[in-house]
Amino acid sequence: MSQSIPSSRLSVHSSGADGDRRRPNTWQAIRAEVLGRIRSGEWPPGSLIPTEQMLSVEMGCARATVNRALRELADSGIIQRRRKVGTRVAATTSRRTTLSLRVIRDEIEALGATYRHEMTEYLTCPPSPAAMQALQLDASERLLLVKSRYLADARPHCCEAIWLHPRLLAMPGGAAADPGLFAAEPPQEWLARSLPVIQGHVSILAEAASGSCAVNLEVEPGTPVMAIERVTLLDGLPVAFARQFYPPRHRLVLGD
Repeated sequence: MSQSIPSSRLSVHSSGADGDRRRPNTWQAIRAEVLGRIRSGEWPPGSLIPTEQMLSVEMGCARATVNRALRELADSGIIQRRRKVGTRVAATTSRRTTLSLRVIRDEIEALGATYRHEMTEYLTCPPSPAAMQALQLDASERLLLVKSRYLADARPHCCEAIWLHPRLLAMPGGAAADPGLFAAEPPQEWLARSLPVIQGHVSILAEAASGSCAVNLEVEPGTPVMAIERVTLLDGLPVAFARQFYPPRHRLVLGD
């Protein structure tokens, strides 16, 4: 049986001549509450969480609001929803990722080419809409955005934009400590070396090159390129969202 949540944890109050007045919860507030319980360990990986109806009663909101919040979390792989079974916190030990992507250094060296990495941009900024969705953050959050390009025998092989979660920036000796950190080592390699991260969702799509992507790949704007979106997980929660772009005629090799 789930415990009752004090209204002060979830509801926004205003005071005035009529006294305190409760406002309805938003789906963002419900999402934040569910994420908070998962991060605190109250709902550990693999555990079954209360039903939508139970949560709507406990949190004082419409069931549709809870549904929207849980749908967002499910889309990011944080929870798993099964009809007639219920909703569970994703168990990181049993994630069924079917794509195993090499790090870009290994891709290039497997071609027999000379590898080179260049950091092209490093800044703290609000997340893009795609990063907000992948990392389950709001527009008010500040993320570290690192852009890089990778070369094989001095020719463009890939360019990358990666958003790093604020919890990584707050770590002692973390990503925000030294702007030169990623000049020497790409973010994906730093994550794999420094933290017990695992690969989460991978999406492959086609896009038209634009802006810095077209410049770094040395192609005309509008050229179709292959894009790969990768979510990196730490303790079952998303901490990095990367978008990697490859020029035409790139061959994607999965596995070892």
